[in-house]
Amino acid sequence: MKAENVVISIAGIFTMVFLYLVMTSADSIQDDNNWQISEVCLDDHNSLHTHEHVQLTIIINETQVEISPNIGIGEPGCNGMKGIHTHDNSGKLHIETPSPMSAPLGAFFEIWGESFSDDEIMGHKADGQHEVLLTINGEVNSLYEEYMMEDGDIIEIEYGPK
Repeated sequence: MKAENVVISIAGIFTMVFLYLVMTSADSIQDDNNWQISEVCLDDHNSLHTHEHVQLTIIINETQVEISPNIGIGEPGCNGMKGIHTHDNSGKLHIETPSPMSAPLGAFFEIWGESFSDDEIMGHKADGQHEVLLTINGEVNSLYEEYMMEDGDIIEIEYGPK
């Protein structure tokens, strides 16, 4: 009986260690980047530390995508405006924050609820024949969602044939 209890105890310990390793693994997939600006919710334009603008154009298979008006405005959990938002469909992003914080391009897509990375834009995945290309102010950039937007940037994301 003692040997059986030892085997069961050891099996239990190994199971707990396995579960711990699986739950805390550095390779675990995380969808959220936890960008601080994604959590900002402003009631109005008063007392802003940052008020910047960026022009964003998205082209998928040679067709320009409309960037919707009011992205990040009046959404569930934020009756006001998110730290990055749109007012119209011009592609002009408004970056407004109550304190100093970075504005990664990926945070806008997170707020919008659309995918964006070096291998995907809005559900269109890069493969052997297609690529996602990011240009900032006319120059190719390899930072993709991690690119920290700056006032006056002209950003173009293009998905299409290689």
